[in-house]
Amino acid sequence: MIDERLVDTIKEHFDLNSYEAKVWVALLGRGITSAGELAELTSVPRSRTYDILESLERKGLVIMRLGKPIKYISVNPTEVIDKLKKQVDLELNDRLKRIDEVKENPIWEEVMGLYENGVKKVDPTQISGAIRGRHHLHDRFEELFTESKEEIVLATSGIEMNRVIEYHYPALRAAKERGVKILVAVSKEGLTDKNLKLSKELGEVKELKGLDTRFLITDGNEIIFMLTSDQEVHPSYDTGVWIHSPFFSQSIRHMFVHSWKKMADL
Repeated sequence: MIDERLVDTIKEHFDLNSYEAKVWVALLGRGITSAGELAELTSVPRSRTYDILESLERKGLVIMRLGKPIKYISVNPTEVIDKLKKQVDLELNDRLKRIDEVKENPIWEEVMGLYENGVKKVDPTQISGAIRGRHHLHDRFEELFTESKEEIVLATSGIEMNRVIEYHYPALRAAKERGVKILVAVSKEGLTDKNLKLSKELGEVKELKGLDTRFLITDGNEIIFMLTSDQEVHPSYDTGVWIHSPFFSQSIRHMFVHSWKKMADL
């Protein structure tokens, strides 16, 4: 009897389909067996079992033993994980290399030219949008931190500041080294001592007290303000509104600076 819970876990973590996961789990329990026996153990159609075993062999999960009848041997799961990690590393490094090479290609200038010319034609009031999902919000944070030239203003919760330091410390450090002024207003609740110390290394940090708000302003030109508390929404539904508007950004910044003067240092 195949443990369906185990099959579901194997399927998820080893990137297998249902049949592959069932066959591999059954083979792990037997050590060595034939395709016919695996079909009986798993209720997988015999006609599919050979294709599935061939797929598992390509993925390095089983070894085919030559002879009559042909039998299959399970590979040590620890070895499988090590192989998968190496494969992911190779694929990631190859992907990163190809991404970096794009900028060295002459066509990159054409791509940037199209973008820059396109932006010039856009009405500033139209350069805005909703960003849904915490992962996408932090992707945009990273872009704004990297592109900043003069100032970064961040107001957020202690929990989110932990994430900002974890995900964006190198970009913020680089911004500081470029001479960018960094102002952080953050609530103490949930903020770790380690991340508070790192935040102070980046710029001025004051306590955001009595106000639950989350926004980012860079260079007085662009602003992202989140629509809910990060403690009240699932990360996939966390939503922010990004606006490229010096008029609006500087208005919010002006109000922030007025409050900033009254905040206590952390």
